[in-house]
Formats: sequence, C-alpha cells, structure tokens
Amino acid sequence: MSHEDHPRDTLLSLAHDGERTADPAIPPRWPFKVYLPRTTDDVVRAVREVRGRDERLIVRGHGHSSNDLVTGDGATVLVTGRMSQIVDVDERGRTVTVQGGAILSEVDAHLAERGWGLPVIGDHDRITAGGFASVGGISPASHRYGLFVDTVKELEYVDWDGEVHVCGRDRDPGRFHRVLAGTGRHGVITWLKIDLVRVDKHRTVLRNHLLFTNDLDDYLRRSAELVRDPGDALMERGVWADFPTPLGALRLGQFSSYRQTPQNPLKSLLNGAAHGSQQLLGRWARRLPAADELVKYLGMAEIMFSPLYASGKNVERLTDPTAGEPARTLAVLAPAERYEILFRRLYDVAVEERRDSGGITFVSMHVKAIRSGYLSQGEDGRRHCELMLHFGVNPAQLTEKVLERLVERVDDLVIDNGGFRCMHTRTSASPERRRLLDPNARYAEDAGKPRGKGVTGTTGKV
Repeated sequence: MSHEDHPRDTLLSLAHDGERTADPAIPPRWPFKVYLPRTTDDVVRAVREVRGRDERLIVRGHGHSSNDLVTGDGATVLVTGRMSQIVDVDERGRTVTVQGGAILSEVDAHLAERGWGLPVIGDHDRITAGGFASVGGISPASHRYGLFVDTVKELEYVDWDGEVHVCGRDRDPGRFHRVLAGTGRHGVITWLKIDLVRVDKHRTVLRNHLLFTNDLDDYLRRSAELVRDPGDALMERGVWADFPTPLGALRLGQFSSYRQTPQNPLKSLLNGAAHGSQQLLGRWARRLPAADELVKYLGMAEIMFSPLYASGKNVERLTDPTAGEPARTLAVLAPAERYEILFRRLYDVAVEERRDSGGITFVSMHVKAIRSGYLSQGEDGRRHCELMLHFGVNPAQLTEKVLERLVERVDDLVIDNGGFRCMHTRTSASPERRRLLDPNARYAEDAGKPRGKGVTGTTGKV
C-alpha cells in the first residue's frame, strides 16, 4: 500500500497512522476529543485545557508516522491542518515563514511562482512543515543542504505549560535544537522560518548519471563512493531491490546522481514523457488487484532504469512501483563510513525474515546521502546516509511478535554501528534503547528541563 491510498482529511483518518500501509485491516484507534487550532493563541488555550484535565495530548499533522506517535484510543488530538498559512516570503533574507500545519508541497508550489524553492522537501505531497521538522526530514538534496531541520532558521512553539517560545540558530539555540526532530515531545510547533534557494524545480532539467548493476558487491562498492563523495551532483538517490518471481529472486540496484546539463526542448520532452509514464504506472499499480503483477514489474523497471533526464521536482517525488500491496518501512540514519556494513546486514536481516516467517515479500533498500550539522552534532565533515529498508508485508505471517523481533534486530545493528533511527518509523519500545537510537536525545539531554505536570511527552507531529 502507499500513503496516497488513504485519505488524510477524513474523520476516519484520525483513527489511523502509517501502520495502515502495512495492514489495511488494522483496527481503528479512535480519539475522544479533537482540537482544530488556527492560531498560536488557539494552541495555548488547547494545551492549557488539556494540562488542567491531566489528559494525554497527541499532536497530529497528516498522520504519516508509524511509531505510535499520532493516534490513540480515547486520546485528545490536536490537528494542525487548519494552521496552514504562508505567513511571509522574505526574498531579501531568503526565508519563508509558514504555520506548522502548512503542506510543504503547497508552499513549494507557491514559491515556484516567484522563482524560489525549499532546499529539502519530502517524497509525499501531504507532509506538513511542523511534522517534517519533528522527524528530521530527508530529500535527494540532503547531501547538499542537510536534513529539513538544517534548513529551519527559527521557530515558535508552545510548551506543555502553555508558554510560547521563539528560538532559532542564533536565538536560544539549545532550546531550538531540542525541539527539532523531537517528534513533538517538547511542544507544538506553531510557525517556522525556513531557508529558500533560487531554483526552478519544474523547468530546469538535470542529467542522470546512472549506476546500474545486479551484483550486490559491485553496487555497495560503487554507491559507497557516491555516498561519501557526491562531487558536483545536485541530487542523489539509489535503490537496491529484491523481488520474488516465479523464476527466483530478481535482484537489481541503481544509483542516480543528477548533475547540471545544458537545457534544450528535447531534454524537457524526454523528462515529461518518462516521468509522466512513471506516475501513470504508479497510479495503475495502486488500483490493480494484487494478483496482477505486470504493471508492478513495469513500474520497478521504470525505477531501476531511471530516465536520463529529470526535473528537480520529479527527482524529489517518490514513485512507488510496489503500491497496491501492504508494505512497511524501517528507516536508518547511518554514519557514511559504516554504509556498506549496515546496508548488507540490514538487507540480510530482511531476507532471513522472509525465508523464516514468510512475513516479507519484496525487499528494497533506498539510499540517500546526507551532510547534516544536526546529525554530526559538532563533528565537522562527518557524513551520514539514509538506509530505508522498505519491504512488502504478508500481514498473516508478519505478526506483531515477528515484527517486534525484526525491529529489535534492526535496532541492534544501528546501535552497534553508531547510527540513528528515523523515529517516526517503528522502533523498540524500550526508553533506554530509544535514547540510543534517537538523534534528538543528546540535544534534549543537554538543553532539556523538567516539563510541567499534566501533558505527557508521547506526542508527535508527522
């Protein structure tokens, strides 16, 4: 299943999160109360009311998380969807200020009319600014600009006592970094000031320098070089795919490095035709029965043989050829120097689970290079990468017990190799282990102070 298969703006959507992409039959978890604030004052009022009643508060954008952050039976939910305004575009200062519930794809479309764009934006069209900031945020341009949180210059949030704080890179930076990538634990983000870049994502065409191989050792060796030294690539993304077929497993890997190229109408035409067909295949795949595999294999071929030319906007978008069947993601933020080791071990764990339990169908590893001050935490020059383990699910076999075992094995590998987890994808439930996996933990420990009683710290915004 794809995130796009489930509407995010209905009453039913409030009872679900990203777990539904792994199991469409998952029971709903209905909240009891829902707040729909439109201003900071509304958020203050809501937080103080909930604190006074000693209730749990959950902060929710569009519900992409799958780590028990944005749903809860009988819970009180604050939905940021009505806090969606673009407050200011400062072209001289190269920033845009938006409310926490603003949809980043809509912000980017507005900026495109002025010749600007967001440096880092999510794969999916319905990600909110506050949600992306609460989980870190990664894009194919993260090797240049970092995580989304690295592009946030300033923000306002309401803490769990109902107090309003404004902080930024140069204004109370300890508090600022504690809130970023904090999965909503420290308060409700009400607005953010974000860096801009001068760019035409829709019309500027980039050339894809494609690495393609069916040999895993070759893929790891060559992609590792691109992860550690992207050179002059403007955008990068890669994927290794392992699909079961009637003739045995089909294993292919590709890594796309997109670079500047002289512009001409033919390249624009090739970009439009290739990516138009790719998106059409993705839509068909979501609508076909699981037994009809042809379009899915064609879609995978489109991904693996990525087009020679692509606009920046088409590179940013994730086209999922496996849409239409249940799937789950476990995302890892790995030190670049441990890339090959963690990649291979994560892949082996998923393949072993497929063999042992039958709970996994296809296995894929998506790769993006990252250069992030937030992740390096003062270690200048240290690079990271995203290793996103994305796999098909057979819900009858991938029981909760089997899933917990798989997650624990993944978390063990990450801890042993000095990496982090993207905390909006399923992790260990142990607070001690989560502290070791969470990129926000050090900032929270350094700058944190006791919260007021009442509102719990298990809130999230995705």
